[in-house]
Amino acid sequence: MKTLIVYLFGCLIGLTVFLIHPSSHLILITMKWSIIISFLYTFIGRLIPKIRLSLIRMVPDNIPYPKVIVYLTGIIELLITISLLFGYYEVLMSFIGIILCIILFPANIKAYRQNIKLGGASPTNIYLRFIVQILFILSFVCIILFQ
Repeated sequence: MKTLIVYLFGCLIGLTVFLIHPSSHLILITMKWSIIISFLYTFIGRLIPKIRLSLIRMVPDNIPYPKVIVYLTGIIELLITISLLFGYYEVLMSFIGIILCIILFPANIKAYRQNIKLGGASPTNIYLRFIVQILFILSFVCIILFQ
C-alpha cells in the first residue's frame, strides 16, 4: 500500500512540475515523476537493514545469491531513477524497468504467500501489488511512447 501512495505522490509531483513548467507532455512528465519517486523510495528501502533483510527473504528459493540479487536490483532501480531524472537513455531504461517489474513480481508473490513482513509491515495484498506493478509498467510504456 505504501508503494501505491508513493507512486501517487510522484504523480502529484509530476503535475506540480508540469504546472510550474508547462509543456505539451503532461502524461510524460507525470509518469516520469511517478517512477522517479517510486523507484527512489524502493532503492532507499534497500539501505535500511531491516527492510533489506526482508527483501533478501523475498527472493524465490530457486534463485541463487539472494543478497546479490537485492543489491543488483537496487542498483538498477537507482540507475532507472537517475536516467529519468536527468534524461539519459530514458527509453532503454524504461524497457529495463518493464523487465524488472516482471522479474520481481514472483518475490512479491512469495512475500504474500509466506507472510514475509517488509521491515515489520505485513506484505501488501497480492492483487493490490499486481495493480501497482501494472501502473509501473504502464508508466514505463508511456515514457517509451511519448519520449
